[in-house]
Amino acid sequence: MSLTLQCCRICGAVQYPFRDVCRACLSDDLEMRVTRVTGTVVSEAVIHRSLDTAVLSEGPLRLGAVASPLGIRVLALLAPGAGAGMSVELSPCAKSPGAIIAHPAQQA
Repeated sequence: MSLTLQCCRICGAVQYPFRDVCRACLSDDLEMRVTRVTGTVVSEAVIHRSLDTAVLSEGPLRLGAVASPLGIRVLALLAPGAGAGMSVELSPCAKSPGAIIAHPAQQA
């Protein structure tokens, strides 16, 4: 599982969300890289009501903030079995274009 992220060619810092310049060194020499992203769910929330009925068509929406060792935090949908304090892997969500989903990390 991997995501396409913006990375600085000068210092290597990962940008999320995308930016015009690097958050670490302010260089504008950025490139897109396919990167395996892992992290830990540091908080979670459940949305029970929405103005967009399609959002909740399959039940409550579980969201989590994921802290990655890459130095970024990502707000992601939580797959079944993923929750606060767990190690997860991030990938694009097939059901919701543009969304990211956190799956429980595979144990080695």
